[in-house]
Amino acid sequence: EIRIEARAALSGNWGKGIIVTIVYWLLSIVASLPQVLFPEGSVAGGIIYLLAYIFFAFPVAFGLNMTYLRFSRGETLDADHIFGAFHATFYKKSIAVNLLSAIYIFLWSLLLIVPGIIKSLSYCLAPFILIDNPSLTGEQAICQSMKMMDGHKMDLFLILLGYAGLSILSALLLFIPMLWIVPYYMTVITKFYENVKAEYAPVTVIE
Repeated sequence: EIRIEARAALSGNWGKGIIVTIVYWLLSIVASLPQVLFPEGSVAGGIIYLLAYIFFAFPVAFGLNMTYLRFSRGETLDADHIFGAFHATFYKKSIAVNLLSAIYIFLWSLLLIVPGIIKSLSYCLAPFILIDNPSLTGEQAICQSMKMMDGHKMDLFLILLGYAGLSILSALLLFIPMLWIVPYYMTVITKFYENVKAEYAPVTVIE
């Protein structure tokens, strides 16, 4: 049902979705420039790349979530919304929620791959929760995501399996289909969030 809703929402908007994807990719390339500009194995290049990823790529990824959440609620699918996380309200929190999620997933993955996967599923709604509740901290958004994903992790896992299959197929075609797959995936994930959120509205803060 979520996939059907996503395709219906994207009907007539595929072109805008492709533009948003291209802009997102270009910004991601900008964040990775230190790897190109510095010699391989350079400590300085590695540090600058890490800082660029944290302070630029994380907010851009958060802005992509914001773009599709607005789109799911009737707003125009506009690439300008990708820069929404650079607003003072969200900038620091967009970094915090993504950085904490990455650290937690990494630590869980040190145990085994499966716990890392489970936690990545548990944390996936945190950016959307933070967009809807900017008064929350990154940690609170992650905790709320864990609560909301209780009983829904397998549903999301199956969605991601379908996306993985499409991504593999795209690799055989020089990744060109990703221009369509990314908007489809982002719309599906956003619809998934809206459905799960409906069970927990209004979102409550976990102390």
